[in-house]
Amino acid sequence: MCRFYLPLLVVLALLATPWARAAKADVELTADVMRIALHTSTQQEDGFIQYVLDKVDQGKLPLDLVQSTFLWARKKPHKKFFYFQQGLILRAKDRGIIL
Repeated sequence: MCRFYLPLLVVLALLATPWARAAKADVELTADVMRIALHTSTQQEDGFIQYVLDKVDQGKLPLDLVQSTFLWARKKPHKKFFYFQQGLILRAKDRGIIL
């Protein structure tokens, strides 16, 4: 009987970890959310965010690429927007998408 419950408990423990929940969570990406989280300070930075979201809406840029880059960049202690912009440009280029 323990052989059945032990694997079940391990799976439940893994699902309860914060990184597992964060990996599953979809981030609602709006221009305002991104501006606030990435600490934009210029109209050019705000324009880049709108440009990226327009590309996602047009189907020219995968949402998962933008989401994962956003989640990575917002954890940086400084220059969050810079990391987002440069990271997204490089990652999109790897997929053959020019920003």
